[in-house]
Amino acid sequence: MQSRTLTLAFVILTSSFGGLAACGGDDGGGAPDARRVDATVPDADLTPPTTFGGDRPATLIVPTTYDPATPTPLVVALHGYFTDPEYIMAYLRLDTFAEDHGTLLIAPDGLVDPSGNYYWNSDGACCDLYDAGTDDDAYLTGLVTDIRAAYNVDPAQIYVIGHSNGAFMALSLVCNHADVFASAIALAGAVPPTCTMSEPVSVLTIHGDSDSTIPYTGGAITKNDGSTIDFPSAPDTSAALAAANGCDVATATGTPVDLVNTAGDETTVESHTGCPTGIETTLWTVPNGGHVLLFAGTVPDAWWTWLSAHPKP
Repeated sequence: MQSRTLTLAFVILTSSFGGLAACGGDDGGGAPDARRVDATVPDADLTPPTTFGGDRPATLIVPTTYDPATPTPLVVALHGYFTDPEYIMAYLRLDTFAEDHGTLLIAPDGLVDPSGNYYWNSDGACCDLYDAGTDDDAYLTGLVTDIRAAYNVDPAQIYVIGHSNGAFMALSLVCNHADVFASAIALAGAVPPTCTMSEPVSVLTIHGDSDSTIPYTGGAITKNDGSTIDFPSAPDTSAALAAANGCDVATATGTPVDLVNTAGDETTVESHTGCPTGIETTLWTVPNGGHVLLFAGTVPDAWWTWLSAHPKP
């Protein structure tokens, strides 16, 4: 696949959407605040920031129901290789997601490459096409760390969802930082060349079988210098994730899902058997689905239903 193919011709709605950590104070006499018995739970008397990321700012969306005394899920949403990173909110229908489901939500931007596209440098094929060497694993896990320092984040419910280049990045995060993320949804991406997890992480991969940008059957991405990097097929991606999770290569067919805007439950479900308790490794295949899917109106709830059913065991 030529790199020009990655300049995705999306027809999508757009929506707008950016590290300071709140720290405990003292009682005026130098003694530590006795209420801060858990350093990961911020002081309820402090007003936490909503901008994180330092010179790469990202804005945290906080639901009105947020209670500093209650551990709250955190969802990280990652855009694909595109000129407008804000598309991800509209494409995945996340505009009211945080409020509807009582989660913290952040959709950070990647850096801009010389061709003018925002991108993530995942641990794999996509999409550091100009070899900038940006450490986006460190940037994104740093965001999570800073948010956890400022908000009462439930460590068992830190989730990531990504599309295309963002799906590659999401899978890189769960492979390299399984201790941080509870589960992931990766749409139209592929697993890194090698994926070893320090602990099992539930992963749902979703792919259209007619995707011509990141083909369902696998392919290669051409970089700016003409070199290519192969990426595996959607079934092989799922199998590699299953192996990293300690599941069987064998799969069992599940109940089809109504994922896209067509009549009926069109999307097939194949889940790997023999996974550790509480862990799922599953591939949803969309028949005749391209790189950009036209989702059913129930999609935002579907994301949350799957993620929230797969916290850390």
